[in-house]
Amino acid sequence: MARTTDDYPAGRRGSTRKSTRLLRVITLIEDSVLVTLLSGMILIATAQILLRNFLDTGLAWGDEALRVLVLWLGLVGAVVSSRENKHISMDILLRYFGEPAKAASRAIVGLFTAGVCALIAYHAARFVYLDYKAGTVAFEHFPIWVFEVILPVGFGLIALRYLVFSVEQLRSFRSREDRR
Repeated sequence: MARTTDDYPAGRRGSTRKSTRLLRVITLIEDSVLVTLLSGMILIATAQILLRNFLDTGLAWGDEALRVLVLWLGLVGAVVSSRENKHISMDILLRYFGEPAKAASRAIVGLFTAGVCALIAYHAARFVYLDYKAGTVAFEHFPIWVFEVILPVGFGLIALRYLVFSVEQLRSFRSREDRR
């Protein structure tokens, strides 16, 4: 449930407005990156099809670029879906829980998700660093680590989002327990 500025004590209202504005800017950036990646993918794929079918040629870098764009699109899409906790989940048992138990369960699942994503981000960062040190290249002269950097960044952002989500669920759980 979204909070309004009336939900906070008077001292926190200003900071809430600033954080709401920051969240809107982050949302706009994420959505813009997603649209740009998808548009670029469509343009490159269309160009490849037209060039191959009508001119018997193609973009030498087109297929590799599409693979990289699929990776980026998938991870940016995962970050965007984590923004509102829209990942696939199996919550068949939650319908039988009361509200406090639902909040506690969501917090535990969120913490587990954050931990797994943080672990993946850590190992992805090690992987990117190894390619950086090795000087591996893609597209004949671009360092490959530049294209792989989405792995630790994407999973790191997802971990951060689920950590924040879990803290919110724990606060919700505590506030329900305090009302009893």
